[in-house]
Amino acid sequence: MAAGERRGMNVLRRKVSVVPTPAKEQAVKELNEVFLKAKSAVLADYQRIDAQTITAMRAKMRAQSVEFRVIKNTLARQAAKNTPFEVLDDIWTGPLSLVVSYDDPVGPAKALAECAKANAEKSPKVICGVVGGKKIDPEQVKALADLPSREALIAMMLATMQGPTTNFVGVFHSLLRKLVGTLDAVREKKGGS
Repeated sequence: MAAGERRGMNVLRRKVSVVPTPAKEQAVKELNEVFLKAKSAVLADYQRIDAQTITAMRAKMRAQSVEFRVIKNTLARQAAKNTPFEVLDDIWTGPLSLVVSYDDPVGPAKALAECAKANAEKSPKVICGVVGGKKIDPEQVKALADLPSREALIAMMLATMQGPTTNFVGVFHSLLRKLVGTLDAVREKKGGS
């Protein structure tokens, strides 16, 4: 077969492969729903991790309400249109995994940080993240992972809010005690006169 004929066949193959199959259309639709529902996500390179480690990681992340997916870039690029993940249009290259949370904005970053602590050689390499429709770099993903948990932040906030209330109650109780003491003194003075 001549070089020109092979080139023509390759062009024909590319055109045929561009036609979306029902399975690809369904995958794009599912990924689009993930992108619309997600509070946050982290894209990571999973290339140096074996299948057994990925399976264990998935199970551990699922227990933390975080989802780990290996994604196809062409499908992700299509699914990201008109979603907060559209900001990642230039990132969809190479082997990528998507770590996503539907309720905790820091969940994916924390889950990946825990994987790195457990086994740094067999943990995904963070490429970037998306929080609230904004793209964040690996350093910002790490900063998110270092934040206290949601429960700890709520406890800190409640302690901060409770402090002035406790102080007010203490001051009010002290003033009430002084008022009662003063009224007792006035009553004794009037009774003793």
